[in-house]
Amino acid sequence: MKVKLLRVTDDGVNLVANSARVSGVPESMDEKSIVRMIVENDYSSALEHIVFTFDISDISIAISRELLEHRIASHTARSTRYNIEEGFGFVNPLEYIPEIETIVGKDAEKEFLKAMEDARKHYIRIYRILEKYSNSIAKEVARYVLPVAAHTHYVWTVNARSLINFLMLRLCVRAAPEMRELAKKIREIVVEIYPEIFSGIGCRGYTLGICPENEARPKNCPYRKLIKTKKEVKKQTKIRDISKDLYHYL
Repeated sequence: MKVKLLRVTDDGVNLVANSARVSGVPESMDEKSIVRMIVENDYSSALEHIVFTFDISDISIAISRELLEHRIASHTARSTRYNIEEGFGFVNPLEYIPEIETIVGKDAEKEFLKAMEDARKHYIRIYRILEKYSNSIAKEVARYVLPVAAHTHYVWTVNARSLINFLMLRLCVRAAPEMRELAKKIREIVVEIYPEIFSGIGCRGYTLGICPENEARPKNCPYRKLIKTKKEVKKQTKIRDISKDLYHYL
């Protein structure tokens, strides 16, 4: 997996701060303080003025589909209709799950690698047969045997507000391992550029100080004993069900 920053909004801290002042943030506050306040209090619309463009390569088709779930962004992916995928590279998902370094894991890896090699052979066989008729049709049909593990290449443009949402969701221990690795690499890049915005951003539990995963939070969550779940906080503070109150206003 490779992640490279292609472009980012320059002088974003001043841009965001000046945008926030339009909304009434006091002139007496300095730029960095304004940005930290915006991030901490989630007054985040002004963050949309900062935009990042990343070049992401050697990721699987599988997680590129998950990336598409982050819709407030611009997505451009390698086309399998117009590119020949002979000898395609692929992601071995077991490499992102180091705890499965057992005999079972090794047996599974052998089967997985065999399946990838078979897919490569079938892809090129189908392509060579149909190529005699039409090159474009050959690529169109052969791509249907590509596994979701196959490498793809991606250009992703996203604003800072949407990127925070992405990181909060994908840094969670429940995220797909490959996607979590992508989120870590992206975070390393953006923290270096705009620490005022991203240094305090982690999974949702860490960022918000409360974990919305509730019962789904796994035992290996590093914040399990440090951060309460949403349900625990509601129960502790005795927040009652307001649905009845809302009913009277309808």
